[in-house]
Amino acid sequence: MLAWTALLVAIVVSFRPTVPVIWGDTPPFVESALLTLETGRPTVAGGRDPGYPALLAVTVAFGGDLSTVVRLQQAAWAVLMLALAATAQTATRNAAGLVPIILVALYPGLLLFRHVLTADLLFAVFLNLAAAGLLVANCAGRTARCCAVAAAVLCAAVAACLRSQGMLVPIATVLVGACVARPDTPARVAVIALSVAAALALLAAGSRFGASDSDQSSTVFLPKTLFCNHLNIVLASDAARREIVSAAGDRADATMARLAADFAAEPGRWPVLGFFGDACLFDAALDRDVADDTGNAVGAASAYRSIFLAAVRDRPLAYAGKFVHQMAYGASVAWPPYGLEPAIPVSTDDVPLVSDIITRHGRAAEPIDLQGGPVRIGLLSDLPGISAYLFKALSTAFVIAVLFWAVTAVWRRRPEFSARAGIVVVMWAASIVTAAGAHTLDVWRYLVPAVPMVSLMLSLCAVELAACLRRD
Repeated sequence: MLAWTALLVAIVVSFRPTVPVIWGDTPPFVESALLTLETGRPTVAGGRDPGYPALLAVTVAFGGDLSTVVRLQQAAWAVLMLALAATAQTATRNAAGLVPIILVALYPGLLLFRHVLTADLLFAVFLNLAAAGLLVANCAGRTARCCAVAAAVLCAAVAACLRSQGMLVPIATVLVGACVARPDTPARVAVIALSVAAALALLAAGSRFGASDSDQSSTVFLPKTLFCNHLNIVLASDAARREIVSAAGDRADATMARLAADFAAEPGRWPVLGFFGDACLFDAALDRDVADDTGNAVGAASAYRSIFLAAVRDRPLAYAGKFVHQMAYGASVAWPPYGLEPAIPVSTDDVPLVSDIITRHGRAAEPIDLQGGPVRIGLLSDLPGISAYLFKALSTAFVIAVLFWAVTAVWRRRPEFSARAGIVVVMWAASIVTAAGAHTLDVWRYLVPAVPMVSLMLSLCAVELAACLRRD
């Protein structure tokens, strides 16, 4: 009761006024939402994914505004905290397992995104509900187990609609869920099969597979991201350079000079990547240089894809090394000290842009009041020094917990702990492996959605270690 009371107090004191915070990703999300509302189908702008714009569109359709979205995000965050606590209690049957969940409820990196108009918070909610569902399934009886796996599969599908970087999560959920549930009757098989079918339908309609691109940046976003975030490998590959020259034609010299300039821009901005990939990503002139004679976005996307694949084929070890480096970095900051400033930084330059987008689509631009001062995040953000050491220590503990799990799995000891911790490790890896392969984990917010999973791993490991010490 004391642990649950502490969790509820942490949730209550963390609530703040529902002030929408505009960041750099917000304008394309708002644009995509209004286009979705007008066309009646998922439509994306600026390379965003369709799930979050769909929520914005539904909110607007029912008379809500941006503050309503923030209230929904705060409610979703509270539901996630309670669900994780119930999962930890079910899996460990020990009050000590709730301590990491209490720290999650106070973690500034998650509290920050309750106010920000971007998909991170809702992606975190559904991603971690999927992991929690699999853990609950592992502890439940046969019939309840199949139902919990079915719910986890649907949550994973929604997460993939919110962010395409989570596209491996539904696959991992289905595979792990099948191993956990092992349906042995036609009714149980039907439950799992229906959930998979519903997830596929949801992905076909509400993910990037079913979305319509409304601008050039959306068409080229994925292949250009792969190209730009592997620019070091591209420029070191003779095969890729030949592809660039072939695509650019008479513009080859200008294109290579522009790529060299982009590569040299702000080298310390993303230290793990080694260069600032956005300098290339937002270089619109590159699209014209590498496109075919028609100069359209489809031609540019095809060129970027061909160049990237040529670089990977020519330098596979360089790509593999980058991937391993990124995953190791992801593990080392799995609970990163992100968002430790006392207040949420806002992109005031984008506030008038959002208002202009709303007005351009024939709607009354609501006042976005950021004049009353920045939005304060939570308790631990007021103690940034202590908080940084605390969450760095917890990141270290997560790595140790993974190593402990690996040893127990190899030696086939503590089968219950190995199975439950293995679920968390697989889901954590699935949530960031695409970021490691396609993007850069230097941007810490790409790891924020995995944070609650870290707490579950720490809960399982702490209780198991305590049990081992008692037996010894």
